[in-house]
Amino acid sequence: MHYDWGDVHALHDFCGTPADDKPLAEIWYGTHRGGPSRLEDGTLLEDVVAPRRIGAHVDGFPYLAKLIAPAKPLSIQVHPSIEEAEAGFDRENELGIPLDAPNRVFVDRNHKPEMLLALTPWRTLVGFAPELELIRFNEEVATPLSLHIASLIREQGLERPAASALRDGLKPPIEYVEEYARRCTALASHSDPAIAKRASMLEFVHSFFPGQSSLLVAALMNILDLEPGQALFTPAGTIHSYLSGVGFEVMSSSANTIRAGLTNKHIDVEGLLSTANLHPSVPMLVEPVEHPECGSQVLTYQPAVEDFRLDIADASDDALLGTATADTVVVAIDGEGLVNDQALARGSAMWIPANGKFELRGAVKVAVVSIADGPIVWSVAH
Repeated sequence: MHYDWGDVHALHDFCGTPADDKPLAEIWYGTHRGGPSRLEDGTLLEDVVAPRRIGAHVDGFPYLAKLIAPAKPLSIQVHPSIEEAEAGFDRENELGIPLDAPNRVFVDRNHKPEMLLALTPWRTLVGFAPELELIRFNEEVATPLSLHIASLIREQGLERPAASALRDGLKPPIEYVEEYARRCTALASHSDPAIAKRASMLEFVHSFFPGQSSLLVAALMNILDLEPGQALFTPAGTIHSYLSGVGFEVMSSSANTIRAGLTNKHIDVEGLLSTANLHPSVPMLVEPVEHPECGSQVLTYQPAVEDFRLDIADASDDALLGTATADTVVVAIDGEGLVNDQALARGSAMWIPANGKFELRGAVKVAVVSIADGPIVWSVAH
């Protein structure tokens, strides 16, 4: 997917493919109509997978996997719950908004909880930061605008100022926003690491969106840095914006995104406010669990969602055997190896049908995506 926020080189370098001077933001693996995968013979994957399960909200796989590499901030956004997605999809259909219209928000009837596994150092904004931290930072910025924000949070708590910032209700003159940004540049070398980190993040965001008051929303959010192997779960209603890095993302099969800033795409601030949690929150890290037989060769990341499960399997020490109990996607994320004697290098993928068996050999690490109630049955090959 050639979105404008994508990195020109990162995914090409990752996959060993030649760059073409176009930003390559994402590579999709799944059956979602927005970017369905194809088999080697060109057949659409959705044409050969099992039919929709009873009660499912989408055709094909209930999950969607992606390699993702932002070079600049993604939009400030949230994803809806199933109930919100169903109501929004039906409402926009009744209004006659085409599915491919730029002002269409709900393009399917599904929710979109998502989990991001860092493959390189990764930075993201997620949820709102603690009030005292934000008061202290804005008092340190010490401009009329920042002192006003600090005063509002101190007097009212975070929810109302956050909503006002999202609505652009603060209505700061552009010169006030620019003054705020200049002070952040000066504070990026502050002796306090927390002040310096937030200031440098805002300097980075402002470099792509100068003069935009959406900077003030970013200024209120948690900054999370992930190291390779760490995973973040983002449930419905959690405001977020990816900033930089290369990651492997797994989500429910949906493209429903409600945006409120840092984008040239359609913005639906009131829709976001009806969905988003505007209170301070702690980012939800997903701790991997070692397999009882295979040990650290198979790590499972399972957030509180039914639609997907992620195993990271490493065959460098011993070959691994797997049996899929549901439709499964295997994506190589490091090294090279063999899956059922077929070569698999970084970025390449294989579909394993339900009840299919596979053998993983070689110096390769793979991301294996299935569903919560359809785990892979793993064992070490002997």
